[in-house]
Formats: sequence, C-alpha cells, structure tokens
Amino acid sequence: MKIMACFLLLPDKVLYLCLGTLTKMKNIKFNIKKLGAIHNSTLELSPLMVFSGESGLGKSYAAFLVHYLYILLLTDRMRHFFKKEEIDLNSLIQGKGAHDVILKIQSSVFLGWVNKDAISYIGYLLGDENLTGDVEIDIPLEDELIFFFDVEKVGIDKKEEWYYKFSLENLPASYRIPANSENLNADPLVALLAAKLLGEIFTESLLTRTFLMPPSRGSLVELSDRPAFRSGMYDEFFDNKLALNRSLKEATPPSETILKCLNEINGGELTRIEGREMYRIEGEANLEIPVTAAASSIKELAPLTLFLKKYPADESSILLEEPEAHLHPTRQVKVADLVGCAIQEGCHMQITTHSDYFLRRINNLMMAFQLKNRDPEHYKQFKSKWNLVDECLIDPANVNAYLFQRRKDGSTEIIKQDISNDGIPFDSFFNVIEEDILTSRELRKALQ
Repeated sequence: MKIMACFLLLPDKVLYLCLGTLTKMKNIKFNIKKLGAIHNSTLELSPLMVFSGESGLGKSYAAFLVHYLYILLLTDRMRHFFKKEEIDLNSLIQGKGAHDVILKIQSSVFLGWVNKDAISYIGYLLGDENLTGDVEIDIPLEDELIFFFDVEKVGIDKKEEWYYKFSLENLPASYRIPANSENLNADPLVALLAAKLLGEIFTESLLTRTFLMPPSRGSLVELSDRPAFRSGMYDEFFDNKLALNRSLKEATPPSETILKCLNEINGGELTRIEGREMYRIEGEANLEIPVTAAASSIKELAPLTLFLKKYPADESSILLEEPEAHLHPTRQVKVADLVGCAIQEGCHMQITTHSDYFLRRINNLMMAFQLKNRDPEHYKQFKSKWNLVDECLIDPANVNAYLFQRRKDGSTEIIKQDISNDGIPFDSFFNVIEEDILTSRELRKALQ
C-alpha cells in the first residue's frame, strides 16, 4: 500500500488533496441497458480494458463510457451538477462556522445525474446531441454526501491569516481558501467530491489526467488552428494536443523502457524543436524532418509518443483507439509492449482494436507474466530466447477483455472474455483467416 494523492485539474489551478492510505481498486460496473447498438450488457473497470469485434458494433461507445468516468473524476465536469442543482456556495456559508453542515446531497440524486450526464458526454463526443441511452455506473457511496464548513486561523505569532475550510464526511482531506475570497464558486465542493470518488474507486494510484486519442488523429498533429469539428472527440483531442505544447513547471522524464519502446515503434525519435514536432530518423543523427513529412504510422502514434514523453504513465489514463492503425505487424507488437510497460507503471488504458497481432502479443505478455511467477528458471530461458522485457509483462489481474457480437435482433452483446488460460480469445480473427484459406484452396483447385 502507498499514500495516494489526488490532483484535481480546474481552470488555472491544481488542487492537492491527501487521501491517506488506500488498498485495492473497487469493482466498478458499467451496466448498459441501451447505448447505441449495445443492449443489456455489463463492463467491469480495470487498468487495461480491451475491446474487440467487428466494426459498427459499439466498441467506441463502450470505451467512451469508461473514459467518461475518468473525465468525471479528473476534470471539473462535476461543476455541471452543482450548477444544475443551483447550489450557491456564497449563500451556503452565510452565518456558518465551527464545523457546521452547509450541504447535504442524496447520493441517489448525484448518481442519477452521473448516469444521464454520461449519455450527454458520449453524445458530445460523437457529435450527436440527440443521443439517448440508459446506463448505470455502479459507484459505491454512502446514502448521503455531507459537506462541512469551518473558519480557522493559520500561521504563527502575528502572521496568522483566516481561512475558509471545506470538508466532506468520511474524507481525510480538506479544501482551504483565504477567508477574504469573494464570489465563491463550486470548486471546493467539486474537488472534495472528486477526491471522495477517487478514494472509493482507485487505489495505489496517482491519476491526474485522462487523454482521448480518437481514430485518424495523425492528420491533426501539425494543425495549430482549431478546425470546426462536428464531433466533440476531436475537440477534446485538440485541447489535449495543445496541452502537450505547453511547458511543465516540473517535468518527469519517462522510464528507459518506455523511451526504448517509443523509439523502436517509431524507428527514430520524436521531439519538439522551436514549437514544431520533429522526427529524427534512427541512425541519422543529423537528419530531422517535420512529423507532417513522416510516414502515416509516425503521425498516428505521435500524440501517444509525445504524451508518454511528457507525462508520467502512473498519473495518466488513456483511451487509445486502434493502436495498430497504419502499423506493420512488427511495430504493432512493439505497441503492445509499450502498453504493457505503461500498465505496469500504473497507467490506465482503454483500447479498441481489430488487430490479431496486437492481441496475440498482449496474450504473450500475460502468459510470460504467469510463467515468471510459476517457474522463474524456465522464464529466464524463455526471456533470453525471445527477448522479452520484464518491465513490459502484464498481470492478467489488471486486464478485462470484451468481445462485441451482433445478436439475431441486430443489437450488440458485450461478452466478457475468459483470459485465465491462454489470454484474450480472438476466434473471430481465426474464422476469417480459415475461411480465406479455404477459399484460396478451392480457387487453386479450380485453376489446375
């Protein structure tokens, strides 16, 4: 166990809240009665979630639903709740002090809003304001959320200052602001509630940000002016891309393993020079070209590369759509290694994929993890033969895999896959390959 901290990103500020000692991730379920084509299905939250199946069955919808939870917890999204409920902090604290209760919220009211807001957010990402759906995110909370208010003096001798102190029942954290603050908004309540939810859901985690990487992202890498997007997923991606361009007060370099994986995937190094993304070709120390002039595979992975070079993996959640796009199978395997390394370092990822190469490598990394724990000596020989890296192995306990299948009535069913034996099954790929082989065999016979 470790001490967990929450950093809530609000406009122009970062709020730090110590949450104390935490243990394991709670079993959070996403119950989907109806979301797009998906009917009567359930997802369970895990650090690595893999969604596979034919196109058009709703993999992105499901990934967006999981991503919404991270958006809810790591941004100021909950401001919309307090605005909807017309909660005015200035009025709440009038005449209050000495650990007075200033607000009580029924958890059922808040969670009801969360479930509806998830649909609104997914509709925004898809560019569909009329999207309807029925989902329930099973978040463990007490029946009532009770907020407290205090006025306290902080400092020593004659340098004391008065502060407003806000707290939430059963949360080992508080929010302080100078008592002379005017026109208070809902920030203290948002920060405390987010910290409460983070403490209830995640453990041994320092999550601070979430990044959505939609399909066809490579074409947006070099744009500096925001186009008029029809779907919010690209608006959100563009905001994240702009954030990558800003300098950090304190930068934490990525691990050597992540850097090595990134360089192997890209066949070189991506860096920013005078505000532009540049690509330095491997073995050509003096040859640098703009990313826009690089191969489509480099452009498609550039956002992920720049993100992992800038932000610590253990502070991040990433929704990565189709990591295999434009990549040769050799590099798809390397992307799987990168995912394994990021997950092992504490990153959370939601991945949609159509690649059997990618899934096969994820499976091998999980089986190698099991072999290492069951038979270390055998693993050493295996590792040496196949050039496996310990830091890229994946604990199956951190993985949930889902197959999307079409029912006879046309709706989509999400099937949780059993990964306990050989990893993620991908029978649908085998069926296509087998049918293609049989077709080729029949054609050869007909041509003889």
